[in-house]
Amino acid sequence: MTEDFKRRLKAYERGELEGEELEAFEKELEKLEQFQDMLETDDSDKTSGTNDQKNKKSLWKNEQKQRKILRKGKWRARIQTAFYAVVLFIAFTIVASIITSLYYSLGSNRMNVYADIIDYSLTVTDPYGIHGGSGANVTPYFSMKVNRDLRKQIGDEIIKVGEMDVNFILSLMGDPEETYIGKETQSTPAFFYPEYYDFDIGSDWDRLEKLPEGTVASAYISFAELMDTETVFDHMEDKELSLLWLAVDSGFESPEDDDFIAIHEPLGFPAHPIWHDDDFILESREENIGFLGSGTVSESYSSPDYEAGDPEPLHTQFLKTLNFLKKYERKTNKMFFGNFNLSERIDYLENNGIYHYGIVVTGPTKEVLALRDESWVKVMQIDEVDLWNWHSIKD
Repeated sequence: MTEDFKRRLKAYERGELEGEELEAFEKELEKLEQFQDMLETDDSDKTSGTNDQKNKKSLWKNEQKQRKILRKGKWRARIQTAFYAVVLFIAFTIVASIITSLYYSLGSNRMNVYADIIDYSLTVTDPYGIHGGSGANVTPYFSMKVNRDLRKQIGDEIIKVGEMDVNFILSLMGDPEETYIGKETQSTPAFFYPEYYDFDIGSDWDRLEKLPEGTVASAYISFAELMDTETVFDHMEDKELSLLWLAVDSGFESPEDDDFIAIHEPLGFPAHPIWHDDDFILESREENIGFLGSGTVSESYSSPDYEAGDPEPLHTQFLKTLNFLKKYERKTNKMFFGNFNLSERIDYLENNGIYHYGIVVTGPTKEVLALRDESWVKVMQIDEVDLWNWHSIKD
């Protein structure tokens, strides 16, 4: 602001300006007022712009903060959900395991019963089924797995040839799953029903003759006619062979026509009784009392006396086994790969007696070969051959 403008401003305030000088000064004041308004407007815009930027920046920071909070919330929710899922899974597994264990162990002790079904089924359908036993493992989710080694006897040696697994879901039994060790032959030996053929067919005598003397073999022997159990033992009494298994005529083996029949799913029993748990005799019982009244019980059992070749215990235990399997026939049929027809077979055996159409034997190869000269032997088929491992049964 100049000195002249200050002087005129004071004169204007005192009313000393007149005429053109007054008009010019008022116009100058108007310009100054307009300029002042422009300055105030600019200042206001600048102030407003700064506030908007501040507000925008503040809003952006708040939005970022909210997104961060949301992300943390989502991850926290996910972690909590996963944690609850793991806890529920562990709790379900524990509860399912307890229920499964109780289901298979309480009452009738299903674990042992189901294992017995498998063992007894193999004993009466597999010539080597008496060897080995089943082990059962309960899994957490209402299921159980039964595992069993598959074995064969060749000479004096019992060898493992495979494994069988059977899965259960509660009482529902699955199909047996078999896996074999080493070479698996495509053809299995069979029995031939007597009286329906007049010639020696399907025998392995020539193959057996080519084997060296220092070997042992197991073989399926088919008879020329049906024989009772006592007669079978009489024929084998003077032989340097072990009688392993006797195939039984149960009414389902004989053919309906005049041709011979190969029996690949025989029914029979081993050369010694099939003892059940309730057959064993308690020999001793010892109870040890421990700390605070706890204790252990030790018991010793023995099987009943048996004289080799006595048919009565063999028949009694065989029928007892079939009647046990009859109670669980649906499961037994899984082991037989078909319909076992146990009721009809048991009725037939009780009404007609127990007779045999074949046996399984093992021993020195030349001793098996010597059976070719026996009139009661019709067909011989080799099952397994091994190196010499024989200890004379006549010593």
